[in-house]
Amino acid sequence: MRQAKRHQQRRPHKRRWPRVLGILFGLIVILGILLVVFFTPLNNAYRSATGNDTPADSAVKNELVKQIDANKTGNPTVDGVLDQAATTLKNTKMSTIVAAAGNQSKFARLLQSTTGIPAAQANTAAGTVFTTSALTPLREAIAAGDYVKAYQAYRNLDGTAKAQAAALLK
Repeated sequence: MRQAKRHQQRRPHKRRWPRVLGILFGLIVILGILLVVFFTPLNNAYRSATGNDTPADSAVKNELVKQIDANKTGNPTVDGVLDQAATTLKNTKMSTIVAAAGNQSKFARLLQSTTGIPAAQANTAAGTVFTTSALTPLREAIAAGDYVKAYQAYRNLDGTAKAQAAALLK
């Protein structure tokens, strides 16, 4: 009888650890799922709270710089322009880019300040970006800070829309 009581007293302690570990593992999985589902709002909130680029912003910028560098031709003039574009992208806060994607006048000011083009040309380019229906999904995704949708919208652009976008600053 005595042995039976001792055995019952010890048993709940042994069973508790697998349950605790299971609960902790379940909470970690749920937290991971919530982070994936709410990534964009969390990223935007972090950017708004700190005023700095988030780790995701830096990763996106680095990928864009890689894409810019991949377009180098060996021509010093073209490569210089591409290097300047990559440097400008690195030095511009993502919060500024996101705000410019949602406001035509901010977009024109950003173009003017980063490229040095005259105000009239920047306003024309901004107007074109905001009125071209093919660029609207991309611009709206950037304005929302949703990089996945922005990437999908970019992939869905046809060659004509890409050429129009590239020709805006020429």
